[in-house]
Amino acid sequence: MNDHTIKTCPKCGQQLRIPEKIGGMLMACPSCGKKLYTEFKLDHAGGGGRRNVFVTLFEMPDTILSRIRRFF
Repeated sequence: MNDHTIKTCPKCGQQLRIPEKIGGMLMACPSCGKKLYTEFKLDHAGGGGRRNVFVTLFEMPDTILSRIRRFF
């Protein structure tokens, strides 16, 4: 069962395990102290069905920002 996401610290490269239930929080890397945000997600009830329109709209600003950040 995969109940966490692996994210890499942009400053030191440390692999960080972030629980799936946590989203939209400011966290600090334990190695270097670099602050990073976790992606904001609503709890998705149910398995692999179609996504709720409200969930998609609510998560859209974070999705757009994460795609824009790749270029800077």
